[in-house]
Amino acid sequence: MSKRIFCSRRVLSYMGSDSDRRRIKSADKVCDILEHLRTVGTSTVSEISEAIELSPGTTHTYLATLESRGLVRQDEGSSEYRLGLELLPYGDHVRVRNEFYRAAEAEIQQLAHDSGAYAHLMTEHNGRLIILQETFGENAIGTDFHPRKRERPEPLLHCTATGKAILAHLPDYRVANILHERDLVSHTSSTITEKDELVAELETIRERGFALNDQEHMRGIRAVGTPVLSDDGRVLGAVSLSGSASNWSGDRFREEVPKTVMRTANAIEVNVHSNLDETS
Repeated sequence: MSKRIFCSRRVLSYMGSDSDRRRIKSADKVCDILEHLRTVGTSTVSEISEAIELSPGTTHTYLATLESRGLVRQDEGSSEYRLGLELLPYGDHVRVRNEFYRAAEAEIQQLAHDSGAYAHLMTEHNGRLIILQETFGENAIGTDFHPRKRERPEPLLHCTATGKAILAHLPDYRVANILHERDLVSHTSSTITEKDELVAELETIRERGFALNDQEHMRGIRAVGTPVLSDDGRVLGAVSLSGSASNWSGDRFREEVPKTVMRTANAIEVNVHSNLDETS
């Protein structure tokens, strides 16, 4: 049964024309406030108003509204705002209803348990990486470093195993757009910073089926990533396993770990396809 949508003339005129993608400026400002607080942690009214280019009075009105809904909060006796706890259910809701996450959850946990390393599942959105799941095995390293990547989507496609595995299987026009919009920032002396070199590596990744991160994002950490593909060849995301550079070297890094990660990616693909068959 179709849904009836009621919309006033005032709302229609405010949304603008198709040429500006019918964006609502006030909704954009709300998103700007939330993004600013996610980035900096805490901020005053004046700092937020400067960041989002609104008057302090208008900014305070936005904040008061968001605070009444629990989306931001102000600690007692403090002049600073931070994100509110009411946002937590939104993230959980999105994750647990994501078919890719549901198909991979048990497999990622098993991968971490069997390897003793740090295993995670990531997807790409607007040229940034988003963590859907992560599990720390018994001997996992980087327990302080990895959680920081949860705080916001990161443009780390060029220097992480999951990022390169995803990039290698995106359509050419998407890769071109991402490389045009993002600088290949150097994180270590091993980071690829030349686009031609990265494009050549992406071709190698497509041929062999996995990507390597040889201390390209963080010195002392190596990782192996493998894409997870849909039935029609679209990349849904990637699985990665990270370990110590001192322990992962030679054949272990370039042959043994990749086989393990690829088996997990294959199992997730089977789960994804099985779930689709059950719902079709």
